[in-house]
Amino acid sequence: MLSMAGLTGCASIEKVPSPPPATLDEIKAELSLTANQLQNAADLRHNQYNRQQAELAEQLNADFKYIYEALSKLDTKIKGLQDTAPAPIIISDDKCLPPPQGQTADGKLLVGETEWLWLDAAGQAFQARVDTGATTSSLSAADITIFERDGKDWARFFMSHQGMDDRIQIEAPLVRHVRIKQASAEDVDRRPVVRLSVRLGDMQEKAQFTLADRNHMTFPVLLGRDFLKDIAVVDVGRKHIQPKPRLKDVP
Repeated sequence: MLSMAGLTGCASIEKVPSPPPATLDEIKAELSLTANQLQNAADLRHNQYNRQQAELAEQLNADFKYIYEALSKLDTKIKGLQDTAPAPIIISDDKCLPPPQGQTADGKLLVGETEWLWLDAAGQAFQARVDTGATTSSLSAADITIFERDGKDWARFFMSHQGMDDRIQIEAPLVRHVRIKQASAEDVDRRPVVRLSVRLGDMQEKAQFTLADRNHMTFPVLLGRDFLKDIAVVDVGRKHIQPKPRLKDVP
């Protein structure tokens, strides 16, 4: 038993031999191999870069050539346009017809300082002063009475003016009342406004008129901006541009 123990102890003490250390020549050879591999990799990347640069330069040259040719064609077309005189535009005489009598080129009514205005409710025409300085239109009226008809307010009045032989009774729907302050008085005058069907030249309209005593005025009717806007152009240097309406002219 003692001899067996001795043998076992000898076996456990033995060591595996380690490899011999590398020599200086072996280390130099390994470094040289690694350097060659790095140089080969760098050369490969450099060649790839040069090839890509050459392809990019070739593509840019092709693009510049295409753009240059396109600009040259456009320049040729522009020079051709400059050398060619524009063709004359011939307008036929039937497309340049003058506007109808008493109208502007855009179809608006042309009126002078004074015009004849037909009142359907009176059945006759009256001379009217066209005044762009006045906002509303007015009508000479006396003995004004407000009454109700079919649940709505109406006004009954007599149209009278200097030079008129007879007073004409007129009834018209009442639109509202307005307050007028005269420059020569401190009191405020409350006046009714009515709606009447009128005719001026070829124009048939329903217009609003303030009822007032105009006996001290030259004309029994005044046409203001509210009546004229968007439908008429005023030539203050002329009078009676529109013909005087007659009963047979009214539909």
